[in-house]
Amino acid sequence: MPEFLLGLSHLADGPLLAAARRLRTPVLLSTNAFSIWRPDRIGVRDWVGFDHRSLRRLAGLDAALDSAGFVAMARYGFYPWTVAAYMDLAATAPWRWFSAMDLCVEPEIARDDAEILDRIAGTVRLYIRCLREAEERGIADRLAPVVQGWRPDHYLRCLDRLPDVEHAPVLGVGSVCRRQVGGPDGVLRVVDTLDRALGDAPARLHLYGVKSEAMHALRDHPRVASVDSQAYGQTARRAAFAAGQSKTDAFLARHMVAFQRRQVALLAEPGQGARSPFFPVALPESPVDPIEARVAAAADELRALHETGEVEWGDLGPLSAYHWAFMDDLPDPEAAAEAA
Repeated sequence: MPEFLLGLSHLADGPLLAAARRLRTPVLLSTNAFSIWRPDRIGVRDWVGFDHRSLRRLAGLDAALDSAGFVAMARYGFYPWTVAAYMDLAATAPWRWFSAMDLCVEPEIARDDAEILDRIAGTVRLYIRCLREAEERGIADRLAPVVQGWRPDHYLRCLDRLPDVEHAPVLGVGSVCRRQVGGPDGVLRVVDTLDRALGDAPARLHLYGVKSEAMHALRDHPRVASVDSQAYGQTARRAAFAAGQSKTDAFLARHMVAFQRRQVALLAEPGQGARSPFFPVALPESPVDPIEARVAAAADELRALHETGEVEWGDLGPLSAYHWAFMDDLPDPEAAAEAA
């Protein structure tokens, strides 16, 4: 069965960490839990680094590290930390694995298909940078690539562009935390699509933050290595509000223990062999309008250049694609001057 990783919100000494130790459960920590923020001269909070001192409390814990991509995009609109700072954090502790930085594509983050494709290119670029930094620190064997997308064809596109991930310790599947189980873009379809694409490759999947329903449906899928969740935090918040009391760490710990036991029991139940019906993955149709087709091709050229580091993230987007598409049609000032 897939292994359940319990999401921990922090590593502070107290009842929450003590309860996790008693459970003897593997845990997943968010990079943002180690962030240090300080107000600048006008009172705006600035990210100033990671608290490496709290990592000593990992002793005796089997822990993995998440890059906190969704939190970073939803709260700040970007990663406050650099790839180098993140890799330094990853190198400071014996994580079982640590996620590559990625760009999530949930609907509240990516508004349309073009933005999803841009963010897939950004995910590929970030993985290449993380891999280089991890190799320099001698920790590349624990780097977990993340495949991003919304439709199955998006995930295949991302998988195809991520270099040499078939033998990774685990391949993370992003943007599935609130995904429905069934349907053409459901978790089952995404997992089965990736499973078929990977074929005989040994890479297995970690599903970030999937709902209990998805855990139950995928509990006997041979490609799924692990799942994680920190959903007990929301349950505890509602329970504390209903009871008219504070959501202390002691209160949260009780909910966490009950939640962890339920998830492990859920994954241990006999499986039904749930799979999505097989349909060939439909690739998006190319635009019929010649101008739209030209702009779409230019956008793809820019994405490929971004993946290899030849253009920056700010060079992507519809205006850049339009300019790139018609750049050769613009008058050459030098030629015009010579003709005059």
